[in-house]
Amino acid sequence: MARVWDFEKAMEMLPHLALCAKERRTTTYGELAALIGVFPLYMTKPLDTLRDRILIQHQQPRIDALVVNQETREVGDSFYAEGFGAMTIEDRRALLDFEREKVFTYENWEKVIQNLRRHYGV
Repeated sequence: MARVWDFEKAMEMLPHLALCAKERRTTTYGELAALIGVFPLYMTKPLDTLRDRILIQHQQPRIDALVVNQETREVGDSFYAEGFGAMTIEDRRALLDFEREKVFTYENWEKVIQNLRRHYGV
């Protein structure tokens, strides 16, 4: 079960990630951490909460696909809860491109954020 802090930080990420989606760009863990007042190493749990407790449960595109490592420009290994397994780097990139395109073309992020805030009372 997600801790309250993880959930609150996950909800704080959404407007920043929605702006990235609108601008068709990624952001780094460090950039996003600074925006929500978190040390970058503590981003895993809020991102997992965003993935597992918010996006999936509300059938939303994987907006967390926009968060990348500054040096590699890749998502972290925990992007998929079960990991990437034996997936080749080409297949991994193709899958992430697919996920990001769904995020970039989704036009209702502001409405989704309003509805989630109302739903969760934040």
